[in-house]
Amino acid sequence: MPTFEEVSGSLDQIMGVKAVWGRSSEPVMCFGSRGDEALKNAGHFQQARATAEKAVLRPYLVTIGGGAEVGKELRGRVLELVRVTGVYGETKAFVRDSALMARLAQWPVAVVLSEVYRIASEPRLIEDLGFADKNILNNAYDGVRRDEPSMEQLWEALRSVEVTRRWDVEALPGFRDPGRVQLCSSLYPNVPAGSSEGKRIRKEMVDKERDPKLARAVKEINRARNGGVIVCEGCDFSDESGALFDAHHRDPLGKGPRWSCPESFAVLCPTCHRWCHHKAADVLQPLAIPALRAARWSAVSSVASDLAR
Repeated sequence: MPTFEEVSGSLDQIMGVKAVWGRSSEPVMCFGSRGDEALKNAGHFQQARATAEKAVLRPYLVTIGGGAEVGKELRGRVLELVRVTGVYGETKAFVRDSALMARLAQWPVAVVLSEVYRIASEPRLIEDLGFADKNILNNAYDGVRRDEPSMEQLWEALRSVEVTRRWDVEALPGFRDPGRVQLCSSLYPNVPAGSSEGKRIRKEMVDKERDPKLARAVKEINRARNGGVIVCEGCDFSDESGALFDAHHRDPLGKGPRWSCPESFAVLCPTCHRWCHHKAADVLQPLAIPALRAARWSAVSSVASDLAR
């Protein structure tokens, strides 16, 4: 697993900390309105825009359990490292779960996240990381806080801690990070699969996935894990020859800047690789591996049932 430092790069890449009431379930970070929600004026989007602007130079943010709604088990725990894009707007434009949207009513504006990582063991600020208090969260309940001495202490405490990509926090369908600050009042930026831009991005993704050095490295990790053979993560087909498998990028590079490591890939047989892309809803969001496995095994079961008749 990569470390906190390997993903974030350096302390200069971290904009600060944000108090949250729980772990991420959607790729957003939400804030309260500082203006008139009905008029959607500048004050309404102030907190989200400020965060989007900071993300241009310092894209990473650390979330810590805090606030009136956080449960006792998460209070003061350092939960996640997230990468923030420059896209911001109303929360309802990004959140797909109606129950979650109802709970987020008091935080009507948000920024879109492109990556979410769980921090190993979710260490406690005081008991595990040696902080004297939780003052690092001062003014971090409805905004992002960066107190230099506290951030330096947090960096030293976390830099060698392992982090795990939260693949269960699925990206917004078709979302592509524009690489700049952009307000989205109703629709977020996406790429239609059939458009000329969509076709270009698809070609770029395929070319990058075919990088021979990277593909070999990912396959060898799979081989070491499976006793000398390579196993497809979609259908469990196995063989000694790496030529029968592809290295599939779970989170397409065409979606915008992101950090990649071996865990960013899945090793698939050619059939599963094509299922991942061509059975997906859009070009920038291939099927997640659990969804792929369910679909492939369902197809196998259906064929076996037909043959038994």
